[in-house]
Amino acid sequence: MTDSPNGATATNEPDSATDHAPSTCPVAWCPVCLAVSAMQPISPDVIAHLLKAGTEMFLAFRAVIESRGDDLDGSPATEPVRLEKIDIG
Repeated sequence: MTDSPNGATATNEPDSATDHAPSTCPVAWCPVCLAVSAMQPISPDVIAHLLKAGTEMFLAFRAVIESRGDDLDGSPATEPVRLEKIDIG
């Protein structure tokens, strides 16, 4: 312990509330950890742009899936599937 200029005593031990060791993932190629480590040096406005683009992409996927689901729901507007037997031999 050492005395600081303001009269308080300081210890050489790290404060557990402010100092922490970086955690490591036990999975070798964890996609979450890879994404987080790749995004750390990028500025926040780039991350916001990427998140918005990802949201738009998922909304486009959803629209495609919903339109395809409307085609397959068996509504009277769609014709029933016709099967035809073909003799091969």
